[in-house]
Amino acid sequence: MSADSFSPDISENSRVVDLHLHSNVSDGSDPPRRVVERAKQAGLRVISLTDHDTVDGLDEARSEAERLGLEFVNGIELSSVHEGHLVHILGHFIRPEARALAGQIARYRESRKVRMDQTIERLGEMGLAVEAEDFYRQFDGAGSIGRGQLSAYMLEKNLVNTREEAFRRYIGEDGPAYVELDMVSPVRVVEIIAESGGVATMAHPNLSNADEIIPGLAEAGLAGIEVDHPSQSGEVRQHYRLLAAHHGLVEMGGSDCHGMRIGAERMGQFSQPLSVFSALRERARPEADPPR
Repeated sequence: MSADSFSPDISENSRVVDLHLHSNVSDGSDPPRRVVERAKQAGLRVISLTDHDTVDGLDEARSEAERLGLEFVNGIELSSVHEGHLVHILGHFIRPEARALAGQIARYRESRKVRMDQTIERLGEMGLAVEAEDFYRQFDGAGSIGRGQLSAYMLEKNLVNTREEAFRRYIGEDGPAYVELDMVSPVRVVEIIAESGGVATMAHPNLSNADEIIPGLAEAGLAGIEVDHPSQSGEVRQHYRLLAAHHGLVEMGGSDCHGMRIGAERMGQFSQPLSVFSALRERARPEADPPR
């Protein structure tokens, strides 16, 4: 799809794209259908649902996008680790049923359950009673259980005053109750996305603090870097803009919106030009699979 497919007032420079959105299928607050409704209200025209390590919400989101006349892109945000640094890789234009992707999603689903059990146990040892049965019952519909849901639960049960406190004091990467997910490398994630016919980009790179891996990821097939992200200041954005140019990567971005319940409204505040969508689509490989 190009600008010609939209109304005359939409050009390649029109900021109508958000390719980084979350639903309650992972750690967002809204069902996939509601995410799409809010995107429409925000004036977006091209969107992608990129839940953590799951594709369970794509069908519902796509159906609603078609009803509302939005262009919908299959997406996912896959976890990976590099020397103790958590690295999130976005995948767009993926085929959810692709062998390597489906296999990794299944492994992460099991790994996330094991990690959450251990995290809840550690919190209990610290005197923070999280009722595992009640927690899992509340988030039973989520295809991907993570710390986002746990922080929301801890706030609801008055174990913390804010979700940020939950991460800062207990379950963040430096917290005493943190348990690392059993993850593959960033390069392997890029490969998995490519094998699923998709295109890989590095999400909020400043949060990973692992810029040294970008050259290797680019060689492995990384297509872009998320330059424009709520967590990145103007100075940081310029840093990644230069890195993207140096390695021939698409300068992309997104709101990383997790819903109204979680912080200030982001939907429509970090929209990208249609040209970003076009550039990424050109790099996708609809067919694929072979390697493993």
